[in-house]
Amino acid sequence: MSIINLEQFGEQFKALLDQKPEWPRLLEEGRGMLSELVSNPDWFKSTLTGLVLDQAFLQAQWQSIDPNDIQIYFSPDKAFSVRAFIWEPGVMYPIHDHGAWGIVGAHINQIRERKFERVDDGQDINHAEVKLTADATLSPGGTTFVLPMNEGIHQMQAVNNQVAVTIHVYGTPIRKGFIHYFDPHSNTAQRVYPPSIYKKMLAIKTLGSIPQPWAEEVLTKALHAPGPDYIQNECQYSLDKINS
Repeated sequence: MSIINLEQFGEQFKALLDQKPEWPRLLEEGRGMLSELVSNPDWFKSTLTGLVLDQAFLQAQWQSIDPNDIQIYFSPDKAFSVRAFIWEPGVMYPIHDHGAWGIVGAHINQIRERKFERVDDGQDINHAEVKLTADATLSPGGTTFVLPMNEGIHQMQAVNNQVAVTIHVYGTPIRKGFIHYFDPHSNTAQRVYPPSIYKKMLAIKTLGSIPQPWAEEVLTKALHAPGPDYIQNECQYSLDKINS
């Protein structure tokens, strides 16, 4: 059955995942399904209309790491999600990695993708060296993919001075809460968080610069509170700074 809307895509992609296919088959068939979806120019009209005219739809968008990330579909079993990314012309978006596998399709206008390989040993969380391995421009209907962590480092850019839209299908994350931005000029890696988490991380780092008992008490409580390991690690690092 030809895929002409998002609901059909969601049903067929879920049916594919339910078969627990090996990665090569998932990639081949998934890219084929996504290519059918992004080749149809009509189904995305409701998303753009909702963002502009439907305040409830706009407010339902949760704060993700990327401000140009539009959430448009979540599978009932949370096995995958579908997002639209809107890329402004003239903006060079950061080189970044991913916490999950993803299949990406060009939908409106062309998009340039540059893929990178990490060539350092990864021992220093703030240091990273990346090397360009591929540079391609996708037209509507074209697809690409990313893998988790260091296997999926890339950069996206609108071309020809036109806003571009890509549709992304992401699997279940194996790393949640942050991604990395890479700067090939300074050979640095920076963790980037959703806005609410970013504010918390900034506060934790600030407490680590205040050598007073009350700051140590707050950090100690946060360290032992339930939460993701990256927050606890930052708490421990800040405590170590106070006590050093």
